[in-house]
Amino acid sequence: MKEVRISRIFNSKSSRGVIIAVDHGLFMGAVEGLKKPIEIVKKLIENEVDAIIMPLGAFKLTKEFFRKKEAPARILTADFILLSNVPGNFDTVSGYSLLSSVEQAAKWGFDAVKVALIWGMDKKTQLTNVKLIADLALKCDQWEIPLMVETLLWGEDIPDDKKTDPKIIENACRIAIEIGADILKIPYTGDMESFSAIVNNSQVPIVILGGPKMSSDRNILQMVKDSINAGAKGVAFGRNVWQHKKMDEIITALKGIVHLGKDVDEVINKLK
Repeated sequence: MKEVRISRIFNSKSSRGVIIAVDHGLFMGAVEGLKKPIEIVKKLIENEVDAIIMPLGAFKLTKEFFRKKEAPARILTADFILLSNVPGNFDTVSGYSLLSSVEQAAKWGFDAVKVALIWGMDKKTQLTNVKLIADLALKCDQWEIPLMVETLLWGEDIPDDKKTDPKIIENACRIAIEIGADILKIPYTGDMESFSAIVNNSQVPIVILGGPKMSSDRNILQMVKDSINAGAKGVAFGRNVWQHKKMDEIITALKGIVHLGKDVDEVINKLK
């Protein structure tokens, strides 16, 4: 049953996925570009993305859009990352907790559950993060619901120049798989050789995350192209899509690269 649910997340023709995350409001508040989540979700569905990552609250606001047979897969964000004790402020990761259950995911018809495995935090919070994900992985196995684990190098103990370090990412991926990840959402390492090695050694589908809004369309599309060539199964982007001034066009460009194997030069013209 897990395999069937995973197949819903990825395009049936290309076996890859353009996945869009709209869960940032859960821990960032009224973030720019996502202040009207109902409108964003409606547009994503109209653009025929393959899956949407969202919290339970956002889904309840938009559930009517998912009643169509061709609606995208749904991935439930089940956890909460405490970035500050003041809403809208972003200091550092100081806490982690689960908010939603696998039972809720099953009740509302989600195709997978997504959680963040954050590295570089204080040891107590780090262990809590790992233990909660391990418990959730057991529940996901019982309910045959895939678990997507997003490996994030956000903690203070990981310096900025190590945020895409291939060795750290490789170690984080291995630990996530051993805990029970069925799908990995990870940072791109910056070069095809190191990323390809991670893909080949992981044996589970890997999608790349987008991170903060990038300044250059060419840079982000080239990252996507390189990751696909290295074996990634797609992308799981948020801000680089719904903060884009041409959201429809960037989705079309992503689909062109991910599903059709187009080059960056073939898809970038409509973004200028």
